[in-house]
Parts: sequence; structure tokens; C-alpha cells
Amino acid sequence: MTRKEIKAYDPVRENIIRLFEFSRKNRTKISAAVAVVIALIVGGWITLRLLDSRALNAQEQFSKGMEFFAAEVSPNAPEDSDKASVPVFKSDTEKYEAAAREFSAVADGFGNGAVAKAARYYLGLSQLKLGKKQEAIKNLESVSFGFGSSTTGFMARKVLAATYADEKDFQKARDLLQGMIKDPRCDLIKEELSLQLSGILVAQGNQEEAIKVLREASEQSLALGGFRSQLLTEMEKLQKASPATSEPQP
Repeated sequence: MTRKEIKAYDPVRENIIRLFEFSRKNRTKISAAVAVVIALIVGGWITLRLLDSRALNAQEQFSKGMEFFAAEVSPNAPEDSDKASVPVFKSDTEKYEAAAREFSAVADGFGNGAVAKAARYYLGLSQLKLGKKQEAIKNLESVSFGFGSSTTGFMARKVLAATYADEKDFQKARDLLQGMIKDPRCDLIKEELSLQLSGILVAQGNQEEAIKVLREASEQSLALGGFRSQLLTEMEKLQKASPATSEPQP
């Protein structure tokens, strides 16, 4: 190239010209690509807003169910008191039916998230209060053995164990409690679970095994007073009722 040609050559200018030519020849494709990108951005933003809105609605409806679940009962409660700022119901049946409606709506309408799982747990509790044991068991089992193993799931297993025991299905109750006591992920109070398990074992006629469970729980317990005291008291009571045992009391 001559000196004049070298001076005349401008790489930036050449690239701009090439880009302009490319844009002119591919205008339709570029416009479509830009439209797709904008649609994706807007769609993502709308989706996030909808998810946030659904989560907020779920929280609000669950809170309403909890208000009903814990509401007071008075025979003098006015009509439509469930719409008041502080709900009051004429009977326990009305209270738990109102709570169950709210929990059911959250459980059925908001997937498998934490709020829906908690709603299904409290729906099961409400159904137990209403005497609908089979429906309650179904909901509690879905929480216990469904997605994840959160505190809510373990709480559902604890309630299920008591419900199975009421139905005289002691082996199911026993299996649940023993599994939770051994499970390091279970964050419920192990001393309380051991007390519940000992009651199941006594109902099965396994008094010696019940004493063993209580002894092991008291030896492993880090609690002072409270449940530890209950463990020792219950163990002493069982030992007195079972003089055949020769194991020393701690």
C-alpha cells in the first residue's frame, strides 16, 4: 500500500460500514431477535411479579386460617364474626370448619411450597378436631412423607403417631416414633417423643421395653427439669408396676 492508501485506511470506519451493511441486509432478523429478548425480559418480570403476588396471597390466606384455628369460642358470638378483625365463633365446629376452608384453599392452590405444606398440616389438625380422622390422616401422611423432611413434616408424624394409637394401630405409631428418635435430622424434643413411645409400648404390653426407652432417653437427655423429670417419674411408675425388673433406677 502507498503512504496515501495507508493514511486513507481507517479500520474503525471500515468496521462501522460493515456493521451498517450487515444491519441493513439483516434488518428483519435483528428486529425479531430484539423483540424476542424484550419479550423474555418482560415475561420474566411479569412471572416474578405473579409469583410474588401468589406467595403473598398464600401467606395472607394461611394467616387467616391460623386466626380462625386459634380463635375464641362464645355462644354469644354475633353472626359473620369470622369477618371481624378479631374472629369469635359460636362453637368449636364452626371455628375448625372455617379454619379448614382457608387451609384447604392454600393447600390445593399453592403447590408444594412451605406455606402449602404448613396449611396441609393444619388442615389435618382441623379435620381431627372435626372428627374426620381418615381425611386428616391422608393430609398428615402427605406432609409427613412428601417433599422434604422439615420440622412441619416431623410434627405431622408426631400427630400421626398419636392418631394411629387412638385407632389401636400401635405398630404404625411405634415405627414412626422410633424412626424420629433415631433420625438426626429430627429437631423435635426427643425426650417428649420417648415419653410418647413408652406409652405406645405399654399399650402393646411391652412394659420392660418402655422402661428401657425411658432410661436411655434420660441418660442421653441434656435437659434440666421439665421433660427429664417426666422421664424419671414415668420410669419410676412403670418400675413399681413391674416388680420383675431388676435394673437399677438412675
